Amino acid sequence: MVGYDLFATAYDDIIRKGSPLNERCFQFVLNQLQDIEGKKICDLGCGQGELSRRLTKCGSMVTGVDFSQKLLDLAQDYPFSDSIEWIQDDAQYLKKIQSEQFDIVVSNLMLMDVPDFHQVFQSAYRILKNKGIMIWVIMHPCFQSPHSETLEDGSRKITNYTDHWWKSSGNGTIRGTLGAYHRSLENYINSFMSIGFRLKLIKELTIPEEIPLAGRQVSHHEIPPLLGAVGIKE
Repeated sequence: MVGYDLFATAYDDIIRKGSPLNERCFQFVLNQLQDIEGKKICDLGCGQGELSRRLTKCGSMVTGVDFSQKLLDLAQDYPFSDSIEWIQDDAQYLKKIQSEQFDIVVSNLMLMDVPDFHQVFQSAYRILKNKGIMIWVIMHPCFQSPHSETLEDGSRKITNYTDHWWKSSGNGTIRGTLGAYHRSLENYINSFMSIGFRLKLIKELTIPEEIPLAGRQVSHHEIPPLLGAVGIKE
């Protein structure tokens, strides 16, 4: 997570330019929240604040939390950022946030960055009110594993599915620069439910056919690169 301070400007550029993957994540989160006027939402791993700002525009009261102070500084330079509370904190522990403060917690493409994702679920559960909702999105651990590749026919070949930290060979990419933690799908889901969340929805997210994709990414039309989940605190 510390590496995002060094990668902050490049990460901001990636989000500014937009991508089908990022947009699919944002839309999944927003589609789960039909009426959030006046709701208190905590955006864990908010980065440069794109999702936080979209949630604010829907009428919610947003707190954006990130470990990287440089990303938070960038977030505050955008329009609509003044009404958002920005907190530099570790999503695994959330020491600066009191219990039972929020109606909703969202985590967008962040759980792969932390050493202890189970602790993130615990902290999210703690800061949620009773019957509060947590929504999270990750890269699909089955199809976006570190030992996978797209074949010529558009299918994917997976040669290893163990839990471990990895770094891709991509030059200038997020995972090529910062790496990530790969965990199995069952570990994420079982951990989430063991904390006390009732799993309401799990969704494998593909990119709609009408959105053009270049190169080997065309497989994202049929093979889901993303996984989204929704749970309720009980």
